[in-house]
Amino acid sequence: MKQILFLKLHRLLAGFVLAMGLVPTVVEGLTLELQRRDPVTGEIMLAKEEIDPKRVGVIAVDVWNYHWCKTATMRVDAFVPRINKALEAARGLGMTVMLCPSDVVENYAGFPQREAVFALPTVAVPKVVDVTCPPVPDAGGCACGRERCAGNYGWDGMHPALTIGKGDLMPDTQAEVYAICQQQGLTHLIYVGFHTQVCLLGKPMGLRAMKAAGLNCVLARDMTDAHPGYDPARDFTPDLNTDQVVAHFEKHLAPTIHFEQELTRLGKWDPAWMLDPVRIAPWGTPMRPHLFEEPVTVTLSAPLHPGVEIRYTLDGSTPSASSLLYRTPIEVKETTALRVASFRDGRPAGPESEAAFARLSPMPPAPDVAIGDLRPVRTAGFGHSYGGDVRYAGATQSPQKDKSNLGNPLKVNRKTYESGMGVHAPCVLMYELKPEYARWVALVGADENVVSLSNGSNLAMHPSVVFKVFIDGQEAAASPVMRVLSPAWRFDVPIPAGARLISLVAMDAGNGSREDFANWVDAGFMLRK
Repeated sequence: MKQILFLKLHRLLAGFVLAMGLVPTVVEGLTLELQRRDPVTGEIMLAKEEIDPKRVGVIAVDVWNYHWCKTATMRVDAFVPRINKALEAARGLGMTVMLCPSDVVENYAGFPQREAVFALPTVAVPKVVDVTCPPVPDAGGCACGRERCAGNYGWDGMHPALTIGKGDLMPDTQAEVYAICQQQGLTHLIYVGFHTQVCLLGKPMGLRAMKAAGLNCVLARDMTDAHPGYDPARDFTPDLNTDQVVAHFEKHLAPTIHFEQELTRLGKWDPAWMLDPVRIAPWGTPMRPHLFEEPVTVTLSAPLHPGVEIRYTLDGSTPSASSLLYRTPIEVKETTALRVASFRDGRPAGPESEAAFARLSPMPPAPDVAIGDLRPVRTAGFGHSYGGDVRYAGATQSPQKDKSNLGNPLKVNRKTYESGMGVHAPCVLMYELKPEYARWVALVGADENVVSLSNGSNLAMHPSVVFKVFIDGQEAAASPVMRVLSPAWRFDVPIPAGARLISLVAMDAGNGSREDFANWVDAGFMLRK
């Protein structure tokens, strides 16, 4: 009788614990479903391999906080919640997690995860496999289409939302990764990260290098993104480019897994998690808008969630299940605040995405009266003020005529201008308006001094300036956020009869004023005819 009561109580308790989700999954062996392709026909071939999770390392390559392509930057941003969940599960399964931001890894000097690598015994790296591979599809690296991003190396670390685990490691070279594998007894490496055909393949801790050293390397196809391209005229999207690169890996380099599916089978992934926003191409944001002259074709996609409805708005309002349904690419002709979300059965299926597009106005004429030939009635800038006098901070100077604030030629989007004013945001220049002034005209942009320093390495992500024009205290015109190597924004502002004062303001964009050197070029007044 006591035994029967005990069994009943045990079953009730077990049911309660299971219902509350309190029982951790017991994983003795990890069975991976490996996907390869026939090198000639491309036919998919599946195989299963059972592995002890403690013999598996997961390597996250170049999950950077920035990129010279704004769409590439946002696509990394879209993957980070998914990668975080996968790495969290990997740690729980006993896998070794390695975070590898390659060319900015030394910015993590002093982090235990980086310093621990140097305590490992030096191990000679063997060459076990001669890894050969046909050229990998490369779409050029910019996913913004016709209005391509200009090049700079602004990133200075990993994405700020990427979780750095206490027991993670930060190797950078083939030798460092191999030493970790030897110490931890790792035989398999699962790769996640960016940009597949460049970084995952070519970096010294990448898949090719570690396969050559004899490690069994696997690519997580649902947690990688190719060095992208975008040409909507031929239906070529960043997602298609990634699919092509993944297929190339499966044919010639390594098998792939769908990491989410692997973790779901182990009870380590909740299908109810809403992790993946709708992807946008091109993907400008309010802090890094997509500037354009001709209409822009915008593509929306949710490749990790087939069957969802994509709904969007074009006026900055929150998308709902009754918003516009995405069926074909959208043509954006004017300045637009796009907001997008996915829905399944009328309920949100993922977090919201947003994008910002700003149309450039026609090029203004050269001014009749240049700004440099006028004396402002008021100037103020970055620093401290005492009774109207300004002590400019750091390397900042008072506004400089016909040169940048640092004394260099005035440059916006790699074009040099002879006339203008170089300032550091925040800064104001105030002038008296004369009756004969009809319009204020100017081109504006972030100064490019940082591009001359190692092509912007670690710096070019910081300059971000908003330019505004006030007439008699009322805002008359404003630019979007201007970044390094953005096309110059164009001002052509009518001056009302009887107006007295005009203020030319350069402001930081809300993220601090680091490196916010800014230029007003070809700036001044058009006279009434």
